[in-house]
Amino acid sequence: MTTTPAEDLFPNLPRIDHEWEARKKRLMTLTPAQRIAAMRAGHLTHRDLAHWSAERLDEIPHVSTGQGGPGEFEWIAAFIPEIADAPDTTSAPRELDDAAIERGERMSRPGIGGDF
Repeated sequence: MTTTPAEDLFPNLPRIDHEWEARKKRLMTLTPAQRIAAMRAGHLTHRDLAHWSAERLDEIPHVSTGQGGPGEFEWIAAFIPEIADAPDTTSAPRELDDAAIERGERMSRPGIGGDF
């Protein structure tokens, strides 16, 4: 890492990591689909993923944990054995017949805890 004249004069002050700042800027110029593809391909570091999660929370894919709520970030869930090894239970939503509708049943979205 190169230093600036001010950093040379005051070596004990915290330094700005210019390389990290440039990497963050490049990461955030990608489209959401490009960031997801890079994550799934393993091209993003933990630091990249943490920054992306902090900046654009709504873009991160979630995996259902079966506990309700939105679930866990996909990039974190990949390292949780209980989630990563679980069988894939996401299937096409079932059609409701008239009797089910009268009972007030709802169709839940696959992979997402909650009803719509």
